[in-house]
Amino acid sequence: MKTLYAFFTLLLLAGCNSASTSVAPRSFSSASEKGLAIGTITFEGDSPVNDIYRFFYGPTSGDKKFIKRNSGKVMMQSGRDNGRQFTGDFNNNRTYLFVIEANPGNYAFNQYNVLDHIGPTGMVRFSKKFAIPFEVRKGEITYIGEFNFKDKVEEGSPKIFISDAYSRDMPEFKKKFPQINWDKTIDKTVTSGDRGGGIIEFL
Repeated sequence: MKTLYAFFTLLLLAGCNSASTSVAPRSFSSASEKGLAIGTITFEGDSPVNDIYRFFYGPTSGDKKFIKRNSGKVMMQSGRDNGRQFTGDFNNNRTYLFVIEANPGNYAFNQYNVLDHIGPTGMVRFSKKFAIPFEVRKGEITYIGEFNFKDKVEEGSPKIFISDAYSRDMPEFKKKFPQINWDKTIDKTVTSGDRGGGIIEFL
């Protein structure tokens, strides 16, 4: 599905309000009313193919207000100072940390889209629907895995590979967000879900 950039893209940038997915809360403990779901997104290749990547998630149950309030996206924008470049947290800037703070419940990443370039002729492309399920528990931190994203694959081949990189990723969370006690994080890397016709692969 393709859509002209213009007004529709501005709506996408402003939509899906939620707690920030690029920073952790200033404080978090077992007494917190909300929970955290964390993980990483890694891109293959030496430079981004697109300017913006958005990975959408939301509750899989609850009333309309709850779903709207707790839905959101993880978004990455490539650097443009010296041409397209990754701006991630580690792994040669190709791996990004994400932190989702939300009310307790069952959630899933369900779609992604990409903007090929910023400008009046930019095109937004949406993936098929899929489900990478995870649970948010009150006062708990849950690690849900590394999402390895491949920009260039043959038609019908997987685009996102979900795997366990807990031991590699946790030191990076501690380094970037030292205000949180990450030692209590529970490793619940997602191992199954709706593959969206083959675009998701659980390792």
